[in-house]
Amino acid sequence: MLYRAGALEIILITIFMSKAFSLRLKHWFWKLFGPFFPSFRDLWLWLGFIKHNERQPYLFGRLKSGLGGHEVRQLLAAAGFSNDYIAWIDPDEVVNMRQVVNVEYQYHVRLFNDGEIRGHHEFAAEAHPFKHLYDVGMESGEDYLKPLLAPLLESGPLPLARPNPKSPPPGSVARR
Repeated sequence: MLYRAGALEIILITIFMSKAFSLRLKHWFWKLFGPFFPSFRDLWLWLGFIKHNERQPYLFGRLKSGLGGHEVRQLLAAAGFSNDYIAWIDPDEVVNMRQVVNVEYQYHVRLFNDGEIRGHHEFAAEAHPFKHLYDVGMESGEDYLKPLLAPLLESGPLPLARPNPKSPPPGSVARR
């Protein structure tokens, strides 16, 4: 004899398996765990469970002389960005802000003490923690970020970026 699910069971299964429910559950997990995350992140780094000692790959330019972190924060906050307390801390980072887009994605901008401004578009950690952790789907987001950051950046060609250890040497073929 086959088991037939009742209407209530079907409704409950549908709710609990829905994407909306999954996102809501993740949202509440991060509401509770989020304030403690920086301490865990720092402990994991200190213990050597994870390593992070490089800058993100998408360089947008250098900050105009005479401007500083305050102006960067002001411009980004006016555009809807806020501090990103659950992000990695890149070496020499001065400002770290993000703008969450439709719960699943975010734009992320960083300013460094040498004036470099880097940014990208990626999955939000709260919605897709493993995709976020492994940079799945990360892209420059330049269509949005370049015009937004333009008032802060020096004009001219992009400055030479610090080498990124993940990048292959110039002239070589990248392997995946």
